[in-house]
Amino acid sequence: MKIRITNGMNRRDVELPMSDSELTLHMKQIGVDESIPKCKLLEVWEKGNPLAPFIGQTVNMDELNFLAKRMESLTDYERNVMDAYVTERGVEEIKDLINLTFSLKGLSLITDFSDGEQVGKRLYLDEFLGMSEEESRQINFTEFAEKTFSEQSCKILPYGVWVEHGFEMQEVYNGRTFPLYCYDSDKVAALEIQNQRGDTEYLYLPTDICSVNKMKARLQVQDFWECKVKGVHNFHIPDSILPRPEDIKCIEDLTFFNELCQNICRFDEQKMKQLSMAVEFVGIKDFTDMTYIARTLSEFEIHPGIHSDEEYGKYLVSDEGLFDVDDLLLPHIDYAGLARDKRQGTLTDSGYVSEGFVGANRDIHEYMEYEGEFADPLEIDEDCFQTFRLFSPLTGQLYVDGEDAGNLYRSDLTPYEEEIMEAIRNEECIGEEARGLMHYFDESREVAGKVLRATPAVQVLNGELYGVLECKISEPMTEEDIKVLKDYWTGQMSDGWGEGFEQHPIKIDEGELYVSFWNSESFWSVMTAEELAVVQEQGMQMSF
Repeated sequence: MKIRITNGMNRRDVELPMSDSELTLHMKQIGVDESIPKCKLLEVWEKGNPLAPFIGQTVNMDELNFLAKRMESLTDYERNVMDAYVTERGVEEIKDLINLTFSLKGLSLITDFSDGEQVGKRLYLDEFLGMSEEESRQINFTEFAEKTFSEQSCKILPYGVWVEHGFEMQEVYNGRTFPLYCYDSDKVAALEIQNQRGDTEYLYLPTDICSVNKMKARLQVQDFWECKVKGVHNFHIPDSILPRPEDIKCIEDLTFFNELCQNICRFDEQKMKQLSMAVEFVGIKDFTDMTYIARTLSEFEIHPGIHSDEEYGKYLVSDEGLFDVDDLLLPHIDYAGLARDKRQGTLTDSGYVSEGFVGANRDIHEYMEYEGEFADPLEIDEDCFQTFRLFSPLTGQLYVDGEDAGNLYRSDLTPYEEEIMEAIRNEECIGEEARGLMHYFDESREVAGKVLRATPAVQVLNGELYGVLECKISEPMTEEDIKVLKDYWTGQMSDGWGEGFEQHPIKIDEGELYVSFWNSESFWSVMTAEELAVVQEQGMQMSF
């Protein structure tokens, strides 16, 4: 569903449906920062788009996005029925369109009368939403069609005959909180969240802070503790690791369970079963421990259906082909002894669980040390964090009318601070909403646990513009922490975020400006605020 929207002078074409985080990013880029974004609908492209009556009106973009998801689930015939309903009956709110997608029972649009039996079957399916094999054999559908046309409300339209037979508009969507409807195939579970007034909203996992903020806004709460998980709808998680509603009592529980869902959402049925077996073998219940096992699942040797050393030994010989044995010797092999030797010689720990054999390559306790340091937070209290910054010199290259106009250095770049910051904000990617570039960090649990978020920026110091990595930290950084963070930021500037940023031109009055956060010059370095102050105080000059 392609539409054009506007907020003031900012216009944008968007293709719905999209994820909450994608929608949030689009809205921010046209100046809409609210969790429940609203803007003006300017245009729709598709013929028969049910949003056509709302052109020129201010619309709730979350409602449009949900409607687009529902529309993708409809057949072409159902879309035509919706179009006919909107044309003939009209709708006053987007809410009505959403509810209509759940209420098509008892609405028909007949455009082909060449086969009476097929007309009757169409009418029957629309009225009862299904048909058994016995009904398909016993019912005279031509007579059913004649009866329907004679007894029900019918109207001849330019594009067919409109029939209402038992139609009733259902209020599935109340205009505030959305009903249960899972659109994305990678969602493994849905949490039924309820506020203290009893309003219900659904959170589909894996999720992100954008969706959580929208959920809280629709439930009209500030913090997750004001809500309660009333139910867990399982789409694709082994029952043995599926939490109960009471297991998710606070935002930390939700954050860590969500991290587990992020790590397993691409698992097929086989890997889900292996995960369940590994979790049972290690004997854990914490979400963080299960997440770590999911990440290291390849380290485990897992064989469903094998429940004894005898069976394991036979598997090693016959299925895995670990040993080349003459068929005449097979009846004389000590399979159990072979299995014990294999377990003791190559596995640190192994055993049998309800579904089969599990072996681990490391001590069990090593799989229970992760505490969720890499998890993307789903709720942030800014007051709990201090600001820590790293600085590095900037360079720029100016092009005027497509011609190279020379290099710009720190003092030259100062007048363009605002334009560069705007370009940095436009570089934000999906997934970075909560942690910024720390979303991609996986090098140190200690640093990940201390640095909540790290975002690029620029800052003028003593008349010179520096590149900045602005971090929100929960506790002071050690020298080793700072070294790790410096190395990570250097890598991002040279090969990651910075490599992409320096390739995008920044429009300025003089022409186009390309800005580099990283430089290969020997005097280039990443500095803390204290280190930079020393450099500036001593008047040390860099080569650029």
